[in-house]
Order: sequence, then C-alpha cells, then structure tokens
Amino acid sequence: MDTSSAKLELRKSIKLQRPQSSLGLLEQLQNLAKKTNASNIASYSPLDGEPDLKPFNDWVAESANLYFPRVVHDKLEFAQGPLRIGRFEIMEPTGSAILSSALDLILVPALAADVLGNRLGKGKGFYDRWLEDVASKNIFAVVFDSEVLEFVPSEPHDKKINGIVTPTRLIAI
Repeated sequence: MDTSSAKLELRKSIKLQRPQSSLGLLEQLQNLAKKTNASNIASYSPLDGEPDLKPFNDWVAESANLYFPRVVHDKLEFAQGPLRIGRFEIMEPTGSAILSSALDLILVPALAADVLGNRLGKGKGFYDRWLEDVASKNIFAVVFDSEVLEFVPSEPHDKKINGIVTPTRLIAI
C-alpha cells in the first residue's frame, strides 16, 4: 500500500474511534504554555470529536495573546479578533494576521501523531503549507492518548511537529 493510501486508511480508522475524554488536557496545555513562557499562542477551535481546547483557549484569552487560524486565498494564517463561521464551517478570527515568527507556541490539530514528529492531518495540507515558513521549535499536535502511535505514514511535504500534548502527558520530540 502506498503512503497516501495508508494515510487515508488511518484517517478512517481513527475517526471511527473518536470521541474520548479531554479530562486533564487543560492542565497539560497550561503546563506547556508556562514551560515555553508563551505570550503569543496559536490555537484552534476544535471540531466535534477533537480534543476539547475551549477551556485552554479561555484561560489563554485571560493571560496571553490568543490567535486562531483562518484560510485566506487557500492559505492558512493566524489572527485575533471576534470569531465567525468561516469557509469550512470552522470558527475563524476577523482581526489582522500575525507573523508566524511572533508566535511562541503553536498548537496544531491532528488525527494522530508519532514520537518521530509525524502528524496525520485531515489531508488538505493547510497546516503543512503554513508550517513550511515557520521556524518555531514549539509546534505541538494535540491528540487523544490512543492517537499517539508508533508510526504515522508521512510524505515529503508533511511537516514535522516538535511535540505532542494529550490529556495525560506532554511528549517532547
């Protein structure tokens, strides 16, 4: 089976296993934010079945600068401001975009991740294309514990993460 087919099958399998409990995720993410001394944090509004970031996003909004992704001309960017339903039925910010170099901590969605830094996204490549120009060493995938795998298939265009956050642990890569 080629890599693209393997990734497609893995996506299907993982989607069947969700949802799980996000209990403990807030504490893990707070510890990560403190450990990285982050004041500009890129997060996202989770979709149904994804780990619940809302408590963390609320906490960040009170103590740091919180940025959310949006798609503009098929490119991902991060901004602040009131959220509205965007192009893909995902909550997006309406404010001005921030340079990726100004972000201290970047949380990315994933269906799975491995300890080699590979992450399985939804397959559209928005984050991979955006991460091409990101120099940060604080890029963490947020997944459930069962989605930390020994191996996630990857292709040359897939960008690596620097860590994984689950409801029970923080894994630095």
